Amino acid sequence: MHQSYEFDAIERFDAEAVGLPGQRRFRMIFSDGLQTVVLWLEKQQLQALGLAFEQMLAQLRAAGVREARVREIDAAPIGPIPASAEEMQVGRLAVGYDEDQQRVVVFAHDAEMDDRETPDVVSRLSLQQAATMAKQIEVTVSAGRPTCPRCSAPIGPEGHVCPHDNGHFPHLLS
Repeated sequence: MHQSYEFDAIERFDAEAVGLPGQRRFRMIFSDGLQTVVLWLEKQQLQALGLAFEQMLAQLRAAGVREARVREIDAAPIGPIPASAEEMQVGRLAVGYDEDQQRVVVFAHDAEMDDRETPDVVSRLSLQQAATMAKQIEVTVSAGRPTCPRCSAPIGPEGHVCPHDNGHFPHLLS
């Protein structure tokens, strides 16, 4: 039987990358203290989620909805993930806003169960939590390899030959 998770009171929410730049995997962790779910995402999915949070919060501010301040991001390790945590690869991801509760809602669909209409994970974040998550995502995504200013391809430790330079002038990290 497939289990769905609904988090109304999030105690732990994190976005992080695991591995070395160029070989990283990205995940979000949601926990209410009793259950923990680890959502594995593609970098582009995580980046799009962060942008969706930022756009939604900007729209809410423009509409006069009061938003709490972003808490400082703790540089300390996130800590161990419980062995009982459910892990899933995200197929589809959506974001909404619950006006009654004034919460940002994240809907995640397991890639293996992507044909289901009902999301596998529903997480409700306060506006402060959503703003903090957007900042965490920005920090996490930007911590990877630098990109070429001309073609936007990643520059690895061995350098990068930009197609715009016709193979000349390899861009190296300094």
